Amino acid sequence: MSELTVSINHELVTVRHGWTAPPGLPQPRTQTPLTKPQRFPMAKMVHGLDVRHFPHHPADHELFARRLRSFVPHDAFDVHAHLYDLSHLAPNTTTDDNPTQPTQIGHHVFTETMQKWMGDRLIRDGLFFPMPVRDLDCQAANQFLAHTLNEHPGSRGLMMIRPHDVPEDVEAEVARQGFAGFKVYHVFADREDTFHAEQLEFLPEWAWQIADRHALAIMMHMVLPRALSDPRNQSYIQKYCRRYPNAKLILAHAARGFNSAHTVEGIHSIRGLENVWFDTSVVCEPSALESIIDSFGVTRLMYGSDFPVSEMRGRSLSVGDGFYWIYDHNAEWKNWQHAQPELVGIESLLALQQACRRMKLIDRDVERIFGDNARNLLGLNSPADPVANKSNVQSQYQAAKQIIPGGTQLLSKRPEMFAPQQWPAYFEQAIGCEVVDTDGKRYIDMSHCGILSCILGFADPEVNAAVIRRVQLGNMSTQQTHDEVTLAQLLIEIHPWAQQARFTRSGGEAMAVATRIARAKTGKSRLAVCGYHGWHDWYLAANLAPASDSYQLDAHLLAGLEATGVPPELGGTVATFRYNQIEDFEAAIARCGDDLAGIVMEPTRSVDPQPGFLETIRRHADKQQVPLIFDEISSAWRLCLGGAHRQYDVEPDLAVFAKAMSNGFAMGAIIGRESIMQACQESFISSTYWTEGIGPAAAVASIRKMMRVDVPAHLLQLGTIVQDGWRRLGTKHNLPLVVGGRPASCNMNFDHPDSAALLTLMTTRMLDLGFLAAGSCSLTLAHEPHHVERYLEALDVVFGELAGAIRSGNVASHLRGPIKHATFQRLTD
Repeated sequence: MSELTVSINHELVTVRHGWTAPPGLPQPRTQTPLTKPQRFPMAKMVHGLDVRHFPHHPADHELFARRLRSFVPHDAFDVHAHLYDLSHLAPNTTTDDNPTQPTQIGHHVFTETMQKWMGDRLIRDGLFFPMPVRDLDCQAANQFLAHTLNEHPGSRGLMMIRPHDVPEDVEAEVARQGFAGFKVYHVFADREDTFHAEQLEFLPEWAWQIADRHALAIMMHMVLPRALSDPRNQSYIQKYCRRYPNAKLILAHAARGFNSAHTVEGIHSIRGLENVWFDTSVVCEPSALESIIDSFGVTRLMYGSDFPVSEMRGRSLSVGDGFYWIYDHNAEWKNWQHAQPELVGIESLLALQQACRRMKLIDRDVERIFGDNARNLLGLNSPADPVANKSNVQSQYQAAKQIIPGGTQLLSKRPEMFAPQQWPAYFEQAIGCEVVDTDGKRYIDMSHCGILSCILGFADPEVNAAVIRRVQLGNMSTQQTHDEVTLAQLLIEIHPWAQQARFTRSGGEAMAVATRIARAKTGKSRLAVCGYHGWHDWYLAANLAPASDSYQLDAHLLAGLEATGVPPELGGTVATFRYNQIEDFEAAIARCGDDLAGIVMEPTRSVDPQPGFLETIRRHADKQQVPLIFDEISSAWRLCLGGAHRQYDVEPDLAVFAKAMSNGFAMGAIIGRESIMQACQESFISSTYWTEGIGPAAAVASIRKMMRVDVPAHLLQLGTIVQDGWRRLGTKHNLPLVVGGRPASCNMNFDHPDSAALLTLMTTRMLDLGFLAAGSCSLTLAHEPHHVERYLEALDVVFGELAGAIRSGNVASHLRGPIKHATFQRLTD
């Protein structure tokens, strides 16, 4: 049988009578790689790459209908498919045998061919580009593509480019033809062995620059033998995605995951990049796809067929540290009764189906992979379509307020605390420092980051792994998991003054337990309290005290906390004092008299203790023989490993932890001296869900990671850049900006009568620019310098608008909705 070998990939494409190997597929050993362009009869080229000659069987449709029809959604989108004219692939070949039929493999051929096995799940819209071969007439191929897609407004095209193209001409052609971006390919690298080409050899920097200026996509099939696990590829992607954040990089074939381990091992290196996407095309093993979902969630993976490769019969296989493509022609199938080679398109869909099943995805997630992600990337949700642009997340919250009093479970998460009718109440996905709301809009979180709970970043992979293991092995039984013992040991190791620990599943509960222990230990009732400590009766009882501003909780972080429903009999059981005010503290102690049960305070929040302040309180606790309780729920782990009190050399009798201790999973802890903790034995303190296994598993994983990684140093570095940037931009725009807090958790405000309106306007405009931003900023380990740089660049623009609003004399007129709430308020709308 005659063969035609065409150098169109890092391996080879063999063109036989009725068979063509696709890009990325190795060939029989009898073939000889080409090192120079060849001259072939056009008739053989037409015949070999003409998908209309590929055989299809009724069994193809039967298999798809039985295994995949219910999986593939209606109105899907194919993000990786080739449309081409065979005459453009090798324009300098001889034409001894003129073809007797049209040479165009256009959109109609695409749909007619795919329908043979997909039936009523046929995908019509997609992202199309020419077939990449070394001798391709790129100009003609691009013109053919553009002309073909003129009749298909739901689709987009990518312009095939070469590294030596003239950038100005390329940029002009992109604008003229309306291309969505570029398709680049290693066969255009200026070397013989293009399989070993580094990415810059065929994806030049000028292409990145154009893509960044116009927010274009770049489809890249990476090479080098180990694909994404090769450090050179990792460094290249990191460098250029960060340098050109508006460019949208699509890593074809699941980052060329033909050997699935290459993607699995390398995916961590690019986790957190906001401008990287992946397609599923002709990947026939689920592991690579699973690793992408695990690291990037469901919003970055997009279905692709790689038509016409989808119409071949075979599949890729991981083999050692490489991969192999097995076909109908390079394996012995004749006498094998258990299987016959199937269409690559079906094999890759089966792999995707298995990945979705393994990752427990729901229908909405699958719909994203098969269409929404690609359409969002390409801007195909038309701004003129009122349905497509109606905010689902806002209507969801309005409905929620009818059935959930207060709208949310946490005051600090109410949209009214940020920008009413603008702030997205619900997230669909949160990974690293990126959040995707239920409208599919993506944001970088530069605000509270889970209300200080996710210090390692959202969905930290190590913490998630521990939690998923616990879920798979069982979260609840008649016993408890040993993780709670390990957690107690870790906390005591970090805080050697403590000998025992008890656990809850929230900070508020843990504070209630701590005050119960103090009262049980002393047999007394009154508490001297400084700072914010939650919603429980023991704390809100402070607002039942005689009317005096210095006694009320308005001076302690959150103003307006109503004590409605708190038994009035608790009035007088809490005396408050202000931080760093020794006289206030002594007055509170005096008000408690001989009934003082304990002293409750945060060792620090936004400022350091003045010299001698904590030491004086420690001496008073010893003198009164009452427990000193440090609330470390918000302050711990951000300034140093463990409780913030460790850096002040003042030891409490009890310390309470939650939030960052378990990186977003429900967990609370009370540690203390044995002599005081034993009071737990004398008071009934018990709850079923304090024995579930997820919380301890998450906390153990989080703490172990924080023992290895210097998280406070990271937060100090980036937080300092944020605070310095605020001051610089405030001065630049002549804003009355007040910067407070410390780098690990900083805050800003405006010394202006319209400060709340200014913060609301800032938040609203930053949402428009892709950031969750507010008057406070508590960064995480997942934040990197490029996130902060982009945030400050956006804030520069917004601060200019705030300055203009102030000059106008009517800040509120610049808002699109109501002004943010500054205190606890009953929702009336």
